[in-house]
Amino acid sequence: MKFDRFKQLTADAAIKELHIESHEGDVFVLRAVTQSGEEDVLEDAHGQPLRPQSLGDARKMLIDAGGLEELPLFLVQQVPYDEMIGLDARQEAHKTPLTLHAGL
Repeated sequence: MKFDRFKQLTADAAIKELHIESHEGDVFVLRAVTQSGEEDVLEDAHGQPLRPQSLGDARKMLIDAGGLEELPLFLVQQVPYDEMIGLDARQEAHKTPLTLHAGL
């Protein structure tokens, strides 16, 4: 989903929440969840996934876009090492609520 379309859908209350997904190697991806439960990676104007360099960079990008302060925001981190330490091998994610301005 292009970022401009995401902003429009957010204004129309069609976006339920936004996930900032943290992957190995300091890779971050933004994923919008619609009210119907569909999930889309946010893209730039050229169709490339938005990849902020850090959590702070992602928050700054969202603050600069404006109008997203009320959208529920979550940091989502996968836990790939559970199997190695003897826990259940299920892939689970930790989902932590965030705000745009806390800690900035």
